[in-house]
Amino acid sequence: MYKNWAVTLIIANGIIFLIQLLLSNTLVPYTVANNVLPLDIVTYYLGLIPYLVVDKFYLWQLFSYMFLHSTSGFAHIVFNMYALYIFGMPVERLWGSKKFIIYYLTCGVGAGTAIFIIALLSGKTGYYIPTIGASGAVFGLLLAFGILFPDVEILLFFIIPVKARTLVIIYGALELFLELSGGFDNISHIGHLGGLATGILYFIITRKHAIRYKTRGFVALQKKKTNIPAEHVVDKKEIELQKTIVQKLYKQGEQALTDDEVQYIRYKEIMVETNTVDCNMSIFESDNCENCIDRDACFVKIVNDLLKQ
Repeated sequence: MYKNWAVTLIIANGIIFLIQLLLSNTLVPYTVANNVLPLDIVTYYLGLIPYLVVDKFYLWQLFSYMFLHSTSGFAHIVFNMYALYIFGMPVERLWGSKKFIIYYLTCGVGAGTAIFIIALLSGKTGYYIPTIGASGAVFGLLLAFGILFPDVEILLFFIIPVKARTLVIIYGALELFLELSGGFDNISHIGHLGGLATGILYFIITRKHAIRYKTRGFVALQKKKTNIPAEHVVDKKEIELQKTIVQKLYKQGEQALTDDEVQYIRYKEIMVETNTVDCNMSIFESDNCENCIDRDACFVKIVNDLLKQ
């Protein structure tokens, strides 16, 4: 019942890329300063063109542009989708599908907004030129991966092993340098920086929940290391929360869980051992379950079983 948004996004980008290829010769007369510039119909309506956002109120372009890629070759979409897969899969598995897709789209829109604002303020040719690609959203994912899995090693340029947090710093510094130096290509470095900045802002805003659960998880790990048994206390509210989570997973799937519920599951996975649980009874079928010392372990086991379905 696990909803894999990372794979779904890759498929969606692939389908739209095929549509772009099919309609690449269907042109729209794009008029700028009395000059007619033919532009393919998909890019015209779905790419991010600041001039059209202002002049024709095409606000959806701040969102839709991230699903388009250059049709002059396959490198653009292949590298973006590869990055979406290797960074997106572990982040989604840790966070849950709902939080992952919200974060990804937020970073993409944030990157688009940065491109739009800079183009609007600069008054340069970028105001009339379309921007397409998922790079801004992918850079947001790179940031999330670096924060959540800082010590995981990634092969830079497929050769040099570097830790994830170092990779984020390298790419962030490189994009900033290229943007400040005026750039040497047609890549939207401000879009990449916008995706990173949006990701940073997201983590700052949501740090309250992250700190709370990471702290509880750290305390749980210390108790396990020192073999200090936790006192078994029946918490009616916690029992109801566990019931709610199990019911949601059974009826609606993981996408129905809130961010707090996903983090609660992660916390319980750290805290308990499930390899000693041999009870086959559905959770809380009996009133005796409330007083069972293995209730939390049973909860984690049932949740993991449901997630595998």
